Amino acid sequence: MERVLSERYKRAEGARVEAEASRVATHEKQRFYTETVKKVRAEVFAEQEIERRQALERRQATIHAARAHAQIALQEAKKSIEGEVKTARAELERSKDHLANEIAEAILAGPISRPGREAR
Repeated sequence: MERVLSERYKRAEGARVEAEASRVATHEKQRFYTETVKKVRAEVFAEQEIERRQALERRQATIHAARAHAQIALQEAKKSIEGEVKTARAELERSKDHLANEIAEAILAGPISRPGREAR
Protein backbone atom coordinates (compact mmCIF):
# COMPACT_ATOMS: atom_id res chain seq x y z
CA MET A 1 0.00 0.00 0.00
CA GLU A 2 2.86 2.30 0.86
CA ARG A 3 4.36 1.59 -2.51
CA VAL A 4 1.09 2.45 -4.23
CA LEU A 5 0.80 5.68 -2.23
CA SER A 6 4.43 6.51 -2.97
CA GLU A 7 3.87 5.84 -6.64
CA ARG A 8 0.71 7.96 -6.59
CA TYR A 9 2.57 10.78 -4.80
CA LYS A 10 5.37 10.69 -7.38
CA ARG A 11 2.88 10.91 -10.22
CA ALA A 12 0.98 13.78 -8.53
CA GLU A 13 4.24 15.56 -7.78
CA GLY A 14 5.34 15.06 -11.40
CA ALA A 15 2.02 16.44 -12.63
CA ARG A 16 2.38 19.41 -10.26
CA VAL A 17 5.94 20.09 -11.47
CA GLU A 18 4.77 19.76 -15.07
CA ALA A 19 1.84 22.11 -14.42
CA GLU A 20 4.19 24.65 -12.80
CA ALA A 21 6.56 24.43 -15.77
CA SER A 22 3.60 24.89 -18.11
CA ARG A 23 2.42 27.91 -16.08
CA VAL A 24 5.92 29.45 -16.19
CA ALA A 25 6.16 28.83 -19.96
CA THR A 26 2.71 30.33 -20.51
CA HIS A 27 3.61 33.34 -18.37
CA GLU A 28 6.82 33.80 -20.39
CA LYS A 29 4.90 33.55 -23.69
CA GLN A 30 2.38 36.11 -22.44
CA ARG A 31 5.18 38.48 -21.37
CA PHE A 32 6.86 38.06 -24.77
CA TYR A 33 3.53 38.71 -26.54
CA THR A 34 2.89 41.84 -24.44
CA GLU A 35 6.38 43.20 -25.12
CA THR A 36 6.04 42.45 -28.83
CA VAL A 37 2.70 44.24 -29.01
CA LYS A 38 4.17 47.25 -27.18
CA LYS A 39 7.15 47.32 -29.53
CA VAL A 40 4.98 47.04 -32.66
CA ARG A 41 2.63 49.77 -31.39
CA ALA A 42 5.61 52.05 -30.78
CA GLU A 43 6.92 51.35 -34.28
CA VAL A 44 3.51 52.03 -35.83
CA PHE A 45 3.22 55.26 -33.84
CA ALA A 46 6.71 56.31 -34.97
CA GLU A 47 5.82 55.58 -38.62
CA GLN A 48 2.57 57.53 -38.27
CA GLU A 49 4.47 60.45 -36.75
CA ILE A 50 6.94 60.41 -39.65
CA GLU A 51 4.08 60.35 -42.17
CA ARG A 52 2.31 63.18 -40.31
CA ARG A 53 5.45 65.32 -40.35
CA GLN A 54 6.02 64.62 -44.04
CA ALA A 55 2.41 65.57 -44.80
CA LEU A 56 2.85 68.82 -42.86
CA GLU A 57 6.09 69.55 -44.72
CA ARG A 58 4.38 68.90 -48.06
CA ARG A 59 1.51 71.16 -47.05
CA GLN A 60 3.93 73.90 -45.97
CA ALA A 61 5.81 73.57 -49.28
CA THR A 62 2.54 73.87 -51.20
CA ILE A 63 1.53 76.93 -49.20
CA HIS A 64 4.95 78.49 -49.70
CA ALA A 65 4.80 77.86 -53.45
CA ALA A 66 1.28 79.32 -53.65
CA ARG A 67 2.36 82.41 -51.73
CA ALA A 68 5.39 82.86 -53.99
CA HIS A 69 3.19 82.48 -57.07
CA ALA A 70 0.67 84.98 -55.68
CA GLN A 71 3.45 87.43 -54.87
CA ILE A 72 4.79 87.19 -58.42
CA ALA A 73 1.27 87.68 -59.85
CA LEU A 74 0.77 90.68 -57.56
CA GLN A 75 4.04 92.27 -58.67
CA GLU A 76 3.13 91.72 -62.33
CA ALA A 77 -0.31 93.26 -61.76
CA LYS A 78 1.25 96.28 -60.05
CA LYS A 79 3.67 96.76 -62.95
CA SER A 80 0.80 96.48 -65.42
CA ILE A 81 -1.26 99.05 -63.52
CA GLU A 82 1.74 101.37 -63.29
CA GLY A 83 2.16 101.07 -67.06
CA GLU A 84 -1.53 101.84 -67.63
CA VAL A 85 -1.29 104.87 -65.33
CA LYS A 86 1.78 106.15 -67.22
CA THR A 87 -0.02 105.65 -70.53
CA ALA A 88 -3.13 107.47 -69.28
CA ARG A 89 -1.05 110.36 -67.93
CA ALA A 90 0.85 110.65 -71.19
CA GLU A 91 -2.42 110.65 -73.13
CA LEU A 92 -3.82 113.36 -70.85
CA GLU A 93 -0.61 115.36 -71.24
CA ARG A 94 -0.84 115.10 -75.04
CA SER A 95 -4.51 116.04 -75.19
CA LYS A 96 -4.55 118.81 -72.57
CA ASP A 97 -3.56 121.55 -75.00
CA HIS A 98 -6.18 120.43 -77.51
CA LEU A 99 -8.88 120.27 -74.82
CA ALA A 100 -7.84 123.71 -73.51
CA ASN A 101 -8.11 125.16 -77.01
CA GLU A 102 -11.57 123.63 -77.53
CA ILE A 103 -12.77 125.01 -74.19
CA ALA A 104 -11.34 128.48 -74.97
CA GLU A 105 -12.95 128.51 -78.43
CA ALA A 106 -16.28 127.50 -76.95
CA ILE A 107 -16.12 130.30 -74.39
CA LEU A 108 -14.94 132.93 -76.89
CA ALA A 109 -17.50 131.92 -79.48
CA GLY A 110 -20.21 133.20 -77.20
CA PRO A 111 -23.39 131.66 -75.98
CA ILE A 112 -25.07 129.11 -78.10
CA SER A 113 -28.65 130.05 -78.61
CA ARG A 114 -31.08 127.28 -78.19
CA PRO A 115 -34.70 127.43 -79.15
CA GLY A 116 -36.86 128.32 -76.18
CA ARG A 117 -34.03 129.80 -74.16
CA GLU A 118 -32.73 133.26 -73.96
CA ALA A 119 -29.13 134.22 -73.92
CA ARG A 120 -28.04 135.78 -70.67
